[in-house]
Amino acid sequence: LLCALFFSLGVNCASVISNVVYNGFFIFDSISFYLIVLVLFLGLYSQVIFYSMLSNSVRVYLILSLGFTTLSFCINHCIIFWCFYELSMLPLLYLIFKESPYSERFLAGWYFMGYLLSTSLPLVLLLLYFSYINDSFFFSDWVDNVLVYWLVYWVLSFVFFTKVPLVPFHTWLPIVHAEATSIVSIFLSGYIMKLGLLGVYRCTCYIFNSSFLIYLFICCVLCVSFIITSCGELDGKRWLAFLSLSHIVIPFVGFFISDWSTINFSFFYCLGHGLSAGIVFCLLWCFYDISNTRNWVLLKSSINGFLFMTIVIISLLSLCSFPTTIQFFCEVCLVSSSFNLFMYIFFWLFYLFFGGLVP
Repeated sequence: LLCALFFSLGVNCASVISNVVYNGFFIFDSISFYLIVLVLFLGLYSQVIFYSMLSNSVRVYLILSLGFTTLSFCINHCIIFWCFYELSMLPLLYLIFKESPYSERFLAGWYFMGYLLSTSLPLVLLLLYFSYINDSFFFSDWVDNVLVYWLVYWVLSFVFFTKVPLVPFHTWLPIVHAEATSIVSIFLSGYIMKLGLLGVYRCTCYIFNSSFLIYLFICCVLCVSFIITSCGELDGKRWLAFLSLSHIVIPFVGFFISDWSTINFSFFYCLGHGLSAGIVFCLLWCFYDISNTRNWVLLKSSINGFLFMTIVIISLLSLCSFPTTIQFFCEVCLVSSSFNLFMYIFFWLFYLFFGGLVP
């Protein structure tokens, strides 16, 4: 599996286009490969490790979400992609209302549903518009059409940004994480955040130029501020939610600084982040069962024994992109591609310092 991952890194998207397996409505490239591997890993270890803690009904909803997400990653038809895209999040929304033991779950659920449903209709209308302009429902046939105003591309990209979420749509993520069950948090940080990035890449990859740099600058500044904000969080799940908000900006930065030969690193980073965030959420779940608290100050008493301490250290190191982790190699590649603009270097200095210090 590792050999396949590293081999696929050497296959750039331009060369993949001629070797992609098309079967009518399906597309399979190295990007969908990384994300499908992420879904399989998260699905398998969450179902196996927590088998006794999940009811049959919860397991069914989780499998539905995993299945719809996997199909979203390899669908080439824009309307079917929209259907699976929305269906992948609905089971998790239902589990927030039904299974969460926390008192504010309804507030978090309505908050999540508001962002989900308010962007659903604009998304399908924009996809239909692009299909009409390009005379095709297939992403692979879409081009940068001069008939489309740049404002339309921007609106479509911001619809996807609400799902990632990027600023200014980020407020729902810490609230939902705090009130959702741990298994829902694992899936939200693991692969739901990546769905938005995939949508941006498939539909609006033409917008990543100098006209979008102001928004990128805002995201970079708030990325560092999210890391600093997480320092004051005693709730373990909110702490990890703020870290996820900062980490998810890295693939977005990669869209600007990468060419067709290195864009894969953005999604390879998504694979590494999804796995590390999922593992840390699993640990927080175990700590909560042992100590009945999510407070970091009190959680320290639950970490006993050499083996348990080693697992915690390795998990947190993977979260801060320690050398030999997937995120580390991706960040090295992205930093090496950033020397053409001072803003990128300035961002990396602050991000790498605080991002490695906080976990």
